[in-house]
Amino acid sequence: MPSEAVSEMILVIAVVIVGLLVFSFTMAYLLPQISFANAQSQASNIAQSSVLSVGPLLINQTTKVGSTVVVYNNPSMNGYIYIVAFPAPSYLQPSVGILTPSPSSSPSFVVYLPNGTQAKQVFINTVYDVGGQKLYYNPNQPLIAYQVPFNTPVTIKVNGVSSNNILVIWVLYNPGYWFRISYTFTGVPS
Repeated sequence: MPSEAVSEMILVIAVVIVGLLVFSFTMAYLLPQISFANAQSQASNIAQSSVLSVGPLLINQTTKVGSTVVVYNNPSMNGYIYIVAFPAPSYLQPSVGILTPSPSSSPSFVVYLPNGTQAKQVFINTVYDVGGQKLYYNPNQPLIAYQVPFNTPVTIKVNGVSSNNILVIWVLYNPGYWFRISYTFTGVPS
């Protein structure tokens, strides 16, 4: 009799341990994947129902400071999007969808709200596209992005640009992970 009780106790302990292992696996592996998929779906839905408008790139030839106005419209959304901008040579215009910023070499940019104040800066190490592919990853040199409200025209000023450059603009959204929900470019009007 005592040996049967010990055997049953060992069996119960083994079942509990296996249950804890399965639960731990689910928490460590499946939940992050489900969370990422939900965030990706939300970012994709916002991307499909929004419109990004951008003005021409106007450059002061003396100071080499360029500026443009951008607005990301989605009347059903409140909250914030995040703007990243970087120049690229104009011959790369056909590849604008796959261009990524290089924080170490790109000129600095600033985003201003309509009242003239500078938007809040955030630093981002990883950015995905709405298909779930990693566009940018650098834990040592995070991207600088600026927080702006939906449906608000903002001015982007970028240093060190010339008429041979285009300005690539990313719109990011963060439903738990950073996604590029839109992108465009602008150049000097001809």
